[in-house]
Amino acid sequence: MSSPVTVAVRRETDPARIDETLQWIDRGLEMARGFDGCLGGGVMRDASHENVLHVVYRFVDDEALARWERSEQRRAWERSGVQLVSSAAVQRRTGIEGWFDEPQLSRVVDPRTGASRLIGVRAAPPRWKQAIAVWLGMLPLNITISTIVTQFPWWAEIPVPLRSLFLVSVLAPTMTFAMMPMVTRVLRSWLRRNPGAIRSERALREALDARGA
Repeated sequence: MSSPVTVAVRRETDPARIDETLQWIDRGLEMARGFDGCLGGGVMRDASHENVLHVVYRFVDDEALARWERSEQRRAWERSGVQLVSSAAVQRRTGIEGWFDEPQLSRVVDPRTGASRLIGVRAAPPRWKQAIAVWLGMLPLNITISTIVTQFPWWAEIPVPLRSLFLVSVLAPTMTFAMMPMVTRVLRSWLRRNPGAIRSERALREALDARGA
């Protein structure tokens, strides 16, 4: 089963062309949302660097993302922004990091025009929080599976490599599709408590308000 793919793009632009670049990015996100498999996306300004914009979008799987990336619409959109962006860095996340990196999107209304915009306002939690979340999911699952299998008298007779193969084959999909979604849902508020993300959200809202003043 394929996992959702989150793409994070860091783009640097001329501070004098921020508004123009935001409009260009909005057009790209709007096109992406028109493709099957797009789960949404948003853009936020870096709180520490006024010329840096972070774009986050997610597709249901690699195949859906590839259709968007290979499309002529995307190529034409990229060409139209060549003069706006001085550099770009792309990150893709799936698997374990995908449990934590879903962007929290917020709709902000421009007070001048009434137009609304979806923005990303949260970064992935620190690695130590991710490690604790994985530990909390793995421990009870490992205890449960180990307790069950050791009840069978023939379990001790199975070679260690085969026992390990069986346990990993059970633990990996159970962690991915059952335990981690539940753990991250229960710990959602704690995982999201990120001062850096809060500052980024506040800075972006203030920037948008200033544009509408």
